[in-house]
Amino acid sequence: MTGDSGTVTQAQIKHNRKRFHQSMLILVIVSAIVFVLSIAIGRAGIINPVKLLQAIYRETEDYKQMFRILENIRIPRAVASFMVGACLSVAGLVYQTTFNNKLVSPDILGVSSGCCVGAGIAILMGMSAGMIRIMAFVFGFIAVSIAIFLPKLFRNHSPLTLVLSGIIVGSFMDSILATIKYIADHREKLADIVFWIMGSMAGIQMDEVLVSTLINIIPFIVLLFMGWKINVVSLGLEEAQSLGVNYKRDRLIIIACSTLLTANCVSISGNVGWIGLVIPHIARAFVGDDTRMATPVAAVAGGLFLMSVDVLSRIISVNEIPISIITGFIGAIIYTIVLAKRGRYLND
Repeated sequence: MTGDSGTVTQAQIKHNRKRFHQSMLILVIVSAIVFVLSIAIGRAGIINPVKLLQAIYRETEDYKQMFRILENIRIPRAVASFMVGACLSVAGLVYQTTFNNKLVSPDILGVSSGCCVGAGIAILMGMSAGMIRIMAFVFGFIAVSIAIFLPKLFRNHSPLTLVLSGIIVGSFMDSILATIKYIADHREKLADIVFWIMGSMAGIQMDEVLVSTLINIIPFIVLLFMGWKINVVSLGLEEAQSLGVNYKRDRLIIIACSTLLTANCVSISGNVGWIGLVIPHIARAFVGDDTRMATPVAAVAGGLFLMSVDVLSRIISVNEIPISIITGFIGAIIYTIVLAKRGRYLND
């Protein structure tokens, strides 16, 4: 029996690895195609690749105009969309695995609500776009810090207590945000606050994308290399310690890295829902529960999804539609399909 079980296990692992390589290849190819579409399609019209190459060769006035559009608007948007989608998906996957709950999302510790409060305060005070993102990032970390501190105050360090602390902090931040919207000028400031909260990639500059990417690289790599430990931490304190894992330290590192990814992404894109909740389920459907393989798949799938949504937000209406509206519609449909096909999986 043991031999048969071992054979089945090895066969399943080999099958998952094969599916991992196939999934990554397909996702990378499709992502490259969507990236080209993302920088070719926009409010200023469609940039024909052939004409672009001709313009570059001849260095005409058309070349200068197209280059400005690509450099200042479309390439930063495409890169930012992929990065935000990838990082939110990874954060969602890691949170769901760490807390052993397939229904949690990256804002479970109140980080998104905190970011929205910071951005609301900055917009209310008339700060620049750069300061809005900095304030959002700072308040996102303040919210998480409070959520992590509360279990110590309660003298209860269970995962459930941490989740409940996040709900408390998120509700408190939502109340502050409601107050900010109530006192904001209804003709100008309120509209800006609401639009930021609903999420958008408009106005993102390449230098901001580079800074955000540099901030995200370290926690992303840490989570990638901690895949096995994330799997073990999800088993609980006793099981983790029996396997030689420092449960409290590693769980804190995992939560801190996931929170950093979430806060940094929300600070530049606004509150983008559903990605961190839905995409991890799709990644697991491709390669199984092993975080080591699910993390790269979730990253590429999440980046592809948000790039596609950003393109849709520009072309389906005369005025640009906030990202969270589209992710809400598509995410609800996808999640319904996931529940219909894999409902029992959520109870595992």
